[in-house]
Amino acid sequence: MYNLKVIVLILSLAVSLEGKSKKASPPHCTQVTKDTDYISRFKMDYPVVYIIPGQREAYQQMFCVNPSEVNRAVTTVCDWAAPPQVQFTLGDEYMHVVRQDPTGRYSGNAVITTYQLCSHNIHKNNQTLTPVVSEYEY
Repeated sequence: MYNLKVIVLILSLAVSLEGKSKKASPPHCTQVTKDTDYISRFKMDYPVVYIIPGQREAYQQMFCVNPSEVNRAVTTVCDWAAPPQVQFTLGDEYMHVVRQDPTGRYSGNAVITTYQLCSHNIHKNNQTLTPVVSEYEY
């Protein structure tokens, strides 16, 4: 009987933790991927960016901006009410995100995760949101 109580307690805890972890990140995501056939030498992992509650839209600066040098750009934006609109073109200086919420509240943080593959390494000084650049092995 004691073993059954312990198993039920452990399962209850596991289900509770799973429910909390699902609530920790927004459920509605949009992923946009743009590619070329160029060879990549560097991967730029951008820091995760949050759009604060109440803010409808945001721009994220992109650092690999020469169109012939950008080989791939991938961004995933997740939000609470609905999948956000995400717009960019390879070589753009900024990626544009518009949150979708019929109530107009834009509750919770939207989460932006981005990386680019480039033919060259770009260094921008005095930028707090610069990507982490690493050699890309293909």
